[in-house]
Amino acid sequence: MAIRTPPIRAKEDFTDTLVPSLVRHTQLPIAVLEYRLAPADPHPAQILDVLAGLSLLSSPELLPLENGSARWSRQSLILAGHSAGAFMAAELVLRPPPSASPSFAVPLAVRQSILTVICIDGIYDLPELLDEYPSYHYFVDDAFGTDAKILADESPARWDVYDDEAARKVRFLVLHSKDDELLSLRQSRVFVRRLKELLGGMEVGEGDKEAEQRLPATVEVDFDSLKGTHQGLLKREELPRAIARYKQDIDAKQFAA
Repeated sequence: MAIRTPPIRAKEDFTDTLVPSLVRHTQLPIAVLEYRLAPADPHPAQILDVLAGLSLLSSPELLPLENGSARWSRQSLILAGHSAGAFMAAELVLRPPPSASPSFAVPLAVRQSILTVICIDGIYDLPELLDEYPSYHYFVDDAFGTDAKILADESPARWDVYDDEAARKVRFLVLHSKDDELLSLRQSRVFVRRLKELLGGMEVGEGDKEAEQRLPATVEVDFDSLKGTHQGLLKREELPRAIARYKQDIDAKQFAA
């Protein structure tokens, strides 16, 4: 859960294994965004670094690596976040509640560039996380502190949607491996229930364990395809295959429309 200093090979799990497989399955250009880590740099350092990276990727100005020709659409970015990365991906497209004092702001230009958010074995609600796993205080405290209101206010599963075209076009895919030894399905189901309330106008109680059913048109859930542990799933083929399959389905729907 790399919002805190991770195992030494956490980055290589993405760059050495997942990225080449994603390129092979999706035929898309892939960028891996790095960010500072707690406890040396607590929240919001991580999301600010991600915003800086996305600002570059969504800027109309070409990057040197593109060699004079755009290699990706600036208005069709697909964000994929794993664990704490899923937390930040959700923060980028949802709106903090009015009662909160936002610790950062997402520029409209960045939100307009995001077409899809793919959340993988993510954390979305910090109070719920600590209720289920009290021992996780060690990394939550380092990143966010111990104030209960701040933990609630910073949790994207408690946020709202923006009332603009940028928000209406965003699609969500929520993935979770049942083999995950660090996170049960509870976090993903909490997030899906919130998306159903926000995007489908559905009243969903906490007892609704079948959160992945009766979904809004812009939300898809897959709790069956992924295999492997929390970090191990990044090294397996099921994840890039699921993302590629989702992209193909979306492309087909857009073509049919």
